[in-house]
Amino acid sequence: MAHTTDITPTVDGQPREHSEPETFTVNLDQLNAALPSAVDEAMRTALPEQYTPELAAEFAETMVALLREQREQRPLTAAERGAEWVARWGCPGWCVTEHGQPLALESHSTAPVETTLRAEEIDCSGYSKNSERLPWMTAQVVLNGDEGEGFGRETRVWLGYGVHLAEISPAEARRALDAMRAFVTQLSAVVDFADQVAADDHPGTREAGGPTARPA
Repeated sequence: MAHTTDITPTVDGQPREHSEPETFTVNLDQLNAALPSAVDEAMRTALPEQYTPELAAEFAETMVALLREQREQRPLTAAERGAEWVARWGCPGWCVTEHGQPLALESHSTAPVETTLRAEEIDCSGYSKNSERLPWMTAQVVLNGDEGEGFGRETRVWLGYGVHLAEISPAEARRALDAMRAFVTQLSAVVDFADQVAADDHPGTREAGGPTARPA
């Protein structure tokens, strides 16, 4: 697979080579059609003692069902909607914007990736209780413009934190990613140490002593 390379600054300002694979789109129906033979061949090779044509077919059917269920739970891409949709709205294949619908974005957008953790689960202020179960963090690519020759085109990254949203450039998003990676390492150390400290935690017995008060 071909790759494109760009030089992106890191947090400390030093350049770093970054390689991204070219994107391509596979229609789910095409994937489902190819799965039975692919699964059959894979099981023949990897599990020859357990392989039977019936078992391979059953496994492929399960995978197809799961893929179809997953597709029903996520928005369709422009490529999945077909050439007529792409031509009408000028969409890149990955766009999931519901163009023409009330309150739809005027931009092209990917589906957001998000944490399974909800914002209100860790917000002790109670502010996030009004967030309608928003994820703790989200991220998606948004493309503004790109209406043809002579028009401007701007790629942005939306980073969501509960009810808050940052709209930043890809370069700024990469800086944020580098900062998050560094922070995750530090957070891991903090959590490990917190586990050690918490080993001696116990409920208090004095009425005015608070939750960590020790017995007399």
